[in-house]
Amino acid sequence: MPADNLISQMKNRAGKPPGHLEFAMKGDTEKTRITLISYSENFYNETEIEDVKLLPDSFVEEGVHWVKVTGFQDTTIIEQLGHVLNIHPLLLEDILNIEHFSKSEEIDEHLFLTLNILKTMKNSQVLDKNHISFVLGGNYLVSFVQKSTDIFDNFSSRIENSIGKVRSRKNDYLFYRLTDIIVDNYFLLFENFEDRLEKIEDELLRNQSANLAAKIQVNKKALLYLRRNIYPVYESIRSIQKSDGKHIRKQTHNFINDTADHLNQLVQTIENYRETITSLMELQMANNSNRMNNVMKTLTLISTVFIPLTFLTGIYGMNFEYMPELKMKWAYPAFLGMVLIIGTGMWFYMKRKKWF
Repeated sequence: MPADNLISQMKNRAGKPPGHLEFAMKGDTEKTRITLISYSENFYNETEIEDVKLLPDSFVEEGVHWVKVTGFQDTTIIEQLGHVLNIHPLLLEDILNIEHFSKSEEIDEHLFLTLNILKTMKNSQVLDKNHISFVLGGNYLVSFVQKSTDIFDNFSSRIENSIGKVRSRKNDYLFYRLTDIIVDNYFLLFENFEDRLEKIEDELLRNQSANLAAKIQVNKKALLYLRRNIYPVYESIRSIQKSDGKHIRKQTHNFINDTADHLNQLVQTIENYRETITSLMELQMANNSNRMNNVMKTLTLISTVFIPLTFLTGIYGMNFEYMPELKMKWAYPAFLGMVLIIGTGMWFYMKRKKWF
């Protein structure tokens, strides 16, 4: 997202009290709706929440409750939800700030994580960003998503059909699984990225006259965008790794460590791609330099061939009366023959020296 959007949002918040809830991009979101998924080993229930105030009544003592909030259009509903679940107003402010970099934070009885879902738009290399935040509480997890996404559909189906071990685990495991799905989705963004860089490299090596600077720059910007979104997620997950276990149980820490390893691989891959793009830029500049050198070499060779010929024509172009050669019958053909012999001789000489 361009930096001017972030600056614009900061200007809009200037002078307003901390925790003030306002979604700056009201025309770019969906109507706010809340879905509650409650489950344990023995039961599963999914309901639409019409009245946020009644949400705590839907929480049974046992089991895990996943509160899915989609769309930021109605900030009043989000504010009410924060009041009912005792979510700190500053966290709610960060949730609605879709330009916020990823971060994790522990406030009161909640663990907070905000990050972005990144997907390649269909038939395009443009990345679509979807802001998502998680608030982990006692026996529930609240997910706030800027707009509808199908990234969790398969996982939701597994919960409903009791596939795997998720229904036998607590809400911190649900938090891990949703985060890990987002991180795994990041890997899909790198599938074609390396292929694009290899094609550019092959083209530059095969055709030195190719000008691919624009393509290289596009990939460079895309990589910087990925780094700007993924690296803060890595730091956030590392911060959760170092937590005292208040919100993340000991048995779930191993899974969090695995997610951190995946993010570390992504960060290292991004750094490798940065070096590759730098090398491609240097190769493009070297090709441009070689192309210019070839042009200069060609012009120099032509000039070198014509130097003695210019000298001869200069001599015979002088307007002296007593130049015996001018009155000879075969003077002109002899002069042309001499010019041809000298030019051809110099060409063969430079060819033998491998100057071209």
